[in-house]
Amino acid sequence: MGRLIIVSNRLPMSLDVSDDGSYSLRQNVGGLATAIGPYHKTHKDSVWVGWSGVDPGQYSDEEIDLIREQYESRRCVPIFLSKEEVDGYYAGFSNDTMWPLLHDFAHEANFDPETWRVYQEVNEHFLETLVPLLRKGDKVWIQDYHLMLLPQMLRERFPEASIGWFLHVPFPSPEIFRSLPWSREILEGILGADLVGFHTVDYAKNFEGSVELLLDKHSDDEGRFTMPDGHEAAVDAFPIGIDYNLYRRTSRSNLARMMRRGIEEAAGKRPHSRYLSSLTAESNAAAEASAKEGNWWSHYAHEELPELHLAKSAAEGSPKPNKVIVSVDRLDYTKGIPERLRAYQRMLEKYPEWAGHVTYYLLATPSRENVDTYKRLKEQVDQLVGQINGKYSLLAWSPIHYITRSLPIKPVCGIYAAGDVALVTPLRDGMNLVAKEYLACHDGRDGSLVLSDMCGAAAELSEAFIVNPYDTEAVCEALHDALETSSEESAKRNIAMQARLKSRTAATWCAGFVSALEQVADVSSSDKRLRMEQRNELMEQWGKAGRRLVLCDYDGTLTPLARTPEHAKPTRALKEMLRNIASHPGVDLVIVSGRSHETMNDWFSDLPVGLIAEHGVWFYRYPQVGASPEGVDAAATWEHGWQRASNLPDATAWKQVIQPILEKAVAQVPKSFIEHKDDAIAWHYRLSDQHAAAEEKSALLEELRMVTGKLGLMVMENAKVVEICPVSTSKGQAVRPLVTSDAYDFMLAVGDDTTDETMFAVMPEDSWTIKIGPGLTKAHTRLQNPAALHRLLAYLDAESEVSDLDRSK
Repeated sequence: MGRLIIVSNRLPMSLDVSDDGSYSLRQNVGGLATAIGPYHKTHKDSVWVGWSGVDPGQYSDEEIDLIREQYESRRCVPIFLSKEEVDGYYAGFSNDTMWPLLHDFAHEANFDPETWRVYQEVNEHFLETLVPLLRKGDKVWIQDYHLMLLPQMLRERFPEASIGWFLHVPFPSPEIFRSLPWSREILEGILGADLVGFHTVDYAKNFEGSVELLLDKHSDDEGRFTMPDGHEAAVDAFPIGIDYNLYRRTSRSNLARMMRRGIEEAAGKRPHSRYLSSLTAESNAAAEASAKEGNWWSHYAHEELPELHLAKSAAEGSPKPNKVIVSVDRLDYTKGIPERLRAYQRMLEKYPEWAGHVTYYLLATPSRENVDTYKRLKEQVDQLVGQINGKYSLLAWSPIHYITRSLPIKPVCGIYAAGDVALVTPLRDGMNLVAKEYLACHDGRDGSLVLSDMCGAAAELSEAFIVNPYDTEAVCEALHDALETSSEESAKRNIAMQARLKSRTAATWCAGFVSALEQVADVSSSDKRLRMEQRNELMEQWGKAGRRLVLCDYDGTLTPLARTPEHAKPTRALKEMLRNIASHPGVDLVIVSGRSHETMNDWFSDLPVGLIAEHGVWFYRYPQVGASPEGVDAAATWEHGWQRASNLPDATAWKQVIQPILEKAVAQVPKSFIEHKDDAIAWHYRLSDQHAAAEEKSALLEELRMVTGKLGLMVMENAKVVEICPVSTSKGQAVRPLVTSDAYDFMLAVGDDTTDETMFAVMPEDSWTIKIGPGLTKAHTRLQNPAALHRLLAYLDAESEVSDLDRSK
């Protein structure tokens, strides 16, 4: 098994220099470090390559060697770039050209041939670092727009390498991308990868459209481009998640809770006598000024001064509760902060009753402060904040608390937790994890999310208040609706979104991409791959269905194939997952296995699932659909234990003929063995020398086929096992009454070997069938391994929670 080589612009750790001149590494928080860091930490065979952030001109050769040793001790390979290289490659082409272009801000892009030249050179620098590292069987996962030329460079040096590339920002429409003078070179560079990944299906389609327009290449039905060197580049979407438990846990830390309490006290959500008395005094003064003659303010009352209305609205006893709005961003023009502030100002103007009762905590961390565009943006934001605070502030209340510094994760989680509303309205964003972090910090709690439809997260978080960030009036109304929403309604919305986030984490994103990369690089299993577009359709159908049927093989499907049958016992986590899915209303989950019914009973009878054992010889809790397998009473099987299919040949008699034949094979192949079932018998050779087993299997199959037909038996070849069972039984025959019953509006069948092909064969054309692993199949789609199926089942479980909530409304 090869290693995973992760390649990114920056390493996940930063260098600290102590007073005594020694060096240490500090783990970075956020971004790639959070998403891929846990995989790198737990998989000791992985290596991370990236820029160290260290200018080699500032250190001696001996010091550079010591720094390199520090990184290598953490399985990181540092790259050292000069200031000129950083200015041209990173600050120049990556951030001045590609960043604005990819975010649909082509008018902000700077097309400088010199920075393009440096960008090419630095990509080559990364290549030269990788060349001595790579071994046969390694997988290389390249990250983001900083390294778009590297996949093709690597392909030319290592034609057989397994290469993946993922973009962490949006990909624009072909019309925008074509404005880049070097767009063709960039596309060709990316297509050097076996797997090209994006956050959403829309971004993937934009990329495919650009390739068609600029390179005149067309993808096949499975999203693959065939390249001149013969390799295929598959394009797909992989929505990134967060470490949900990290944010949930951190939001409950002492520091986060202190931050939350402080914000709530300042906003008047917690008792604070001085705050209340100040508002009361100001409102009383306003009331007196408008009511009594002779007061210095009274002669202005007829002018309807805004100050009077604001002060009155903040009076003690106002029906409006005190609430907090939060947002956390980098100070970047893609984040839509000025547009957001104008929408907030419009809300205060349109709904003055909120004055004194809603406080906006705006955390905007400055970035690239020496760049003119960003300087102008900060000046604009500063001006808008000052304008709003100047116009609407009261003695004891300011509408905006403006924070322009970077904060650690704990106080940020405290800000999230304090927010009754999160205002997340970027003009363009690849995913936007702030929205997901906010929801994790409100785990099981109320709190409303106003979310831009211009970021990838909107596709997953459909229960949020989705808005066009350019539409000031629409954002104003959504913000008002979010503030007005009841705690019960916002908690219900959150539970639905949080269910998805718990199943689609950073860890599952990482594992999903690596699994897909292994699959597309393997010719035997790359066809029929279940792509994100299909996955989304599957989940949509599942969510809308009234009654759902899931048919799952066990060995090789729900669990990896074990060296011996008894070692495949289900884990506690697997059983819990099956229990969760099967417990949802309208879900019939049936495990369809070739194992003995005694084993199936021991392992699964405590779960709310149906069981079919020995390829259809035994049935347990067969779902009531108005039909049943021939000779088996459906009502009886639902109410009472196991039932055996009728009209089967006498196993005692035919085993006397078959067993001696299998015993000869055991004698010829060391470590092979016979497994006995009530109505089947199998020869296993998984532990044996495969060359010797293959030779013996050919002779065995020839001899068995001479006698099995006369006995009413058939021979099945599975994964390193030959099994003999009655010809009248098969998984297909066992499930046929279910799939032809018209009882279900969603059906899914999953299996991994030839015995499952009979199940796929009887499934309706509009149902979902998934083959696990390589090999020819009748199934419509394919997943790489049981772990990939577990991720899919977790997604379906989350969608069941959402649909259950919808039905409860």
